[in-house]
Amino acid sequence: MKFSKTLILFSILLSFSANALLEVNIIKSKEDAFPLVITPFEMIGNFEEDVDLARIIRDNLNRSGHFDANSTDKLINGAIDFDFYQQHKKDAIVFGKIRQVSDNVNHAEIYVYDVLTQKALYQKKIAFTNGALRKIAHALSDRIYFVLLGQKGAFNTRLSYVTVSESKKGSRTYRLQISDSDGYNPKTVVKSAYPILSPSWSFDQNKLAYVSFKNNRSEVFVIHPFLKIKPIKLPKFDGIASSPSWHPDGESIALTISKKGNKDIYLYNLKTKELKRLTKNISIDTEANFSPDGKSIAFTSNRTGQVQIYIKNLETDKIKRATFKGTYNAKPVFSPDGKDLALIHRVGKDYRLALLNIATRDLTVMTQNKSDESPYFSPNGGMIIFATNRDNKGILSIISLHNNQIVELTQKDGVVREPSWSNYSN
Repeated sequence: MKFSKTLILFSILLSFSANALLEVNIIKSKEDAFPLVITPFEMIGNFEEDVDLARIIRDNLNRSGHFDANSTDKLINGAIDFDFYQQHKKDAIVFGKIRQVSDNVNHAEIYVYDVLTQKALYQKKIAFTNGALRKIAHALSDRIYFVLLGQKGAFNTRLSYVTVSESKKGSRTYRLQISDSDGYNPKTVVKSAYPILSPSWSFDQNKLAYVSFKNNRSEVFVIHPFLKIKPIKLPKFDGIASSPSWHPDGESIALTISKKGNKDIYLYNLKTKELKRLTKNISIDTEANFSPDGKSIAFTSNRTGQVQIYIKNLETDKIKRATFKGTYNAKPVFSPDGKDLALIHRVGKDYRLALLNIATRDLTVMTQNKSDESPYFSPNGGMIIFATNRDNKGILSIISLHNNQIVELTQKDGVVREPSWSNYSN
């Protein structure tokens, strides 16, 4: 099933006669957006892949919310017309070459120039193999992001998500898919006639845990999406299991287990097979998520009569309530720096993405949607991916924490939900 990217908020405009800049217009104020131009890459050699590196880099940078990146149809293979780009208020220009040096080895050359000083900010040559043009475009996007902002990018990473399609006879097919961070290169790693929920990447990006109902009960499975290794089914645990979340060490998984009808959070070690109980309450404790250092978990509980978020220090066993605004806060996820939680907050009858500052308890509602769910941070903390509903259809959205810009990822047929964002590759 093809997972296509639709940039709902983008429109392409032709302008600037001589250099024919293709300008990406985001329907939102571009406050503090860095204006730059990405020119076509010169392709030297024979390449089977039909990949527009400049477009991929442009779209990546714009999706972050930090950039107002434009394209041009003018290939730079000589002198740069700095006056032209100054007139059109561009601060930097990016260009490069892709050169085939052997049957299977290529070189990517990238140059980033400051338009005002007319000096090179960055230049680099990178070797890569055939079939990796999109991957190299994401890697170059990360380098540009770092050069211009001094922060690590998150484009050369992966998404996981669940798609649901329905046949004419009414039967449903569930697919656990992984893709590039922009939704391209989708790959189905699990296909089932039974619901799939809660995919969760291990911190090393080598494993995915998820919930399946294929045995007519909620069970947790672990797969290696890039290796031909048989999936691991976690034990039955004397109760149904759900909501898996990886410990940063990659050896343990926090999950919710319902024993005798009571839901609590447990820690299961895949190596030792040891099961350790982390919460013990007559109410429901679920949806655990580890802090980046692995020393705490945030989780959802109705132990006070309302659905709220709590944080447990795993070293001291102390539990403190994290959310106080509203009567419903759920699905907490730590930011990569551990300072914030992304969560789902109810406003009236609507469920919206919100951001909680853990130290100050300040809660900011980020969207105006009716049914947001399943938030997850990009590994650099600059964006949040989440599921929502548009025209009665499940889609994914990515929001920039820089300026609240939203980009929507849709699927032509069926719905898409349950997103998760991988960490960086080792």
